[in-house]
Amino acid sequence: MKLSAETIQLMVQVYEEWTQNLSHLGRPLETMTWAYQQICAGEDPWTGLGSFSHAWYGYAKDRRAALVNDPLVRPQKETEYTRRWAAFCAASVEFLCERYDVPCSDWVNDSYYQLSTPWSGNNSFPAITPDRMATTPPPFAKRNIFCGNRIFQNKYEMYAWTQEARAQGITDPAQVWAYARDKEIRIHGG
Repeated sequence: MKLSAETIQLMVQVYEEWTQNLSHLGRPLETMTWAYQQICAGEDPWTGLGSFSHAWYGYAKDRRAALVNDPLVRPQKETEYTRRWAAFCAASVEFLCERYDVPCSDWVNDSYYQLSTPWSGNNSFPAITPDRMATTPPPFAKRNIFCGNRIFQNKYEMYAWTQEARAQGITDPAQVWAYARDKEIRIHGG
């Protein structure tokens, strides 16, 4: 079953209204501090970071400064694993604040968030490839994390950009996709 553009737009509108209503009902704000606490508690890092991303790009995009304002709480029992993810979280905050013109809190500049040994930003794929070294954004590279430049791409923006293309009169699906992809590359890199 193929949905019309009008039906998809209505679905998006209902979703946006629903998520705004949730934020007014006291939905807990899934901050970067919260995400790091989840990592330290043993959750998969991408689960906590994914929840944070949903807040950043979705239900709490109007409260982005609050999502990144509070410093990370260091675990009582620090490990190389928690230290790496702390550095990753600090780099993420700096990166996102730069990209979206949000004031960045000073806590990200603490030397604690500098790794002495290069890391790929992923425990499952530890190799640091030449491409990752060349394309990693500065907030990550300066912390010795080489994760490449596709780290915070998201479905929310891609959808908005396809709608932007349609609003400009672009109707060919390939051209709509090319418009959205070009905008993604300008913001996030190739």
